[in-house]
Amino acid sequence: MKPMRATEAEQPEIYATVRRELPAIHRAAQKMAKHLRGLSDVSQKQAITELTAAWIMAIYPDSLDLAISLSDAMRDQTDIDLQQAFETRRRKLSN
Repeated sequence: MKPMRATEAEQPEIYATVRRELPAIHRAAQKMAKHLRGLSDVSQKQAITELTAAWIMAIYPDSLDLAISLSDAMRDQTDIDLQQAFETRRRKLSN
């Protein structure tokens, strides 16, 4: 099941929170990525999935359905982030 994507008009508080915290989000992601550098690509993937699963289980310890739903939503957001990154790179290369 593909998660529903909320627009900024539908969920303004979520968009405002992420926009406000974006610099801290980027710093935290960079710090976490530094710890993965010594691992192989396969091991990096495993470490990321273990961290993600542990985080999801902390949020929804008693509901597999909600845990899977959050996992699906995170996967969908990853797809969005990748599409935006590739579009940004394409625009930079064409200029």
